Amino acid sequence: MFSDSFLVFGAGAWGTALAIQLSRSKQKVVLTSFDKNNLLEIKQYQENKKYLPGFPLPKEIGVQPYNTALVEQAESIIICVKSPYFLAAISLFNEAMRNKNLFWATKGFDPETGELFSVVVEKALGEKTPYAVISGPTFAEELAEGRPTAITLATNNINNPNALAKQMSNRSLRVYLSDDPVGVQLGGGLKNIVAIAAGASDGLGLGANARAALVTRGLDEIKLLGKELGGNEKTFMGLSGMGDLILSCTDDKSRNRLLGLSIGKGLSFEEAIKLQNDIPEGAHAIKTLVEKSVVSDKQPIMFAVYQLLYKGLDVKKVAEELMLRPIKGEF
Repeated sequence: MFSDSFLVFGAGAWGTALAIQLSRSKQKVVLTSFDKNNLLEIKQYQENKKYLPGFPLPKEIGVQPYNTALVEQAESIIICVKSPYFLAAISLFNEAMRNKNLFWATKGFDPETGELFSVVVEKALGEKTPYAVISGPTFAEELAEGRPTAITLATNNINNPNALAKQMSNRSLRVYLSDDPVGVQLGGGLKNIVAIAAGASDGLGLGANARAALVTRGLDEIKLLGKELGGNEKTFMGLSGMGDLILSCTDDKSRNRLLGLSIGKGLSFEEAIKLQNDIPEGAHAIKTLVEKSVVSDKQPIMFAVYQLLYKGLDVKKVAEELMLRPIKGEF
């Protein structure tokens, strides 16, 4: 094994920003991805002009096309790809893993099965694979810039996670530990759906009162559903739950919130994703979760997002129906 500590797979904005931060933490880092052309451009300009322009990569970060030798030389692998590509990414590592630590920062669910990525990993690489989930309220630009950021590292089968958290932390990145990878994954995946709803509310111009109520009730939906699916209730009040929800629902750097804003202003789903040139994770998540009967009208805010995106319901009518539901206790 060579001295490279982390192999970051996925050279989008988030993967690049995380590589920059790990380098600041004095770790040896190699950045790779499926996109060979982008890797060549990053290496040429020492900057990810396609996904994270304006943030030069430290010269210590290696940028290389993927090959199995990179996995063999790394101590830990971090996956930073969008949910539709997660299985394809981990499938590359099958023979080379050899009990290396596998991390992922992908937020969402398997688009075919609706399963958590921990289940996907156990099926593809074996139940004994040591893995951890990285999640929390983070925007790539602020992470790359070195603004103060806190994230959660969740694992229940990696040896000495405290040492790993210390390795990754620095003056601008603080890593907290959790032993609830299920809850951390659910918080990171479900909050994206609520962020679309918050954007739609603001796009309609419903005001700050409406946004605060929607975010609060959305958190309740996340907490109740997350607990039902095996997460710890406390987790949803932490960085990967409430923290990430607040960030995604209130800041226009959130792609999920931007999608909702477009819907609230009258654009169709197709027009909105064309405008963004992207399908945000929340849109993938709600489609899969409703189709797999994980989310239903028992989660009225999240189900309303499905109706807006995939049934074409009028956004004003959906907002009105949410307000006119039968009265019940808050808790």
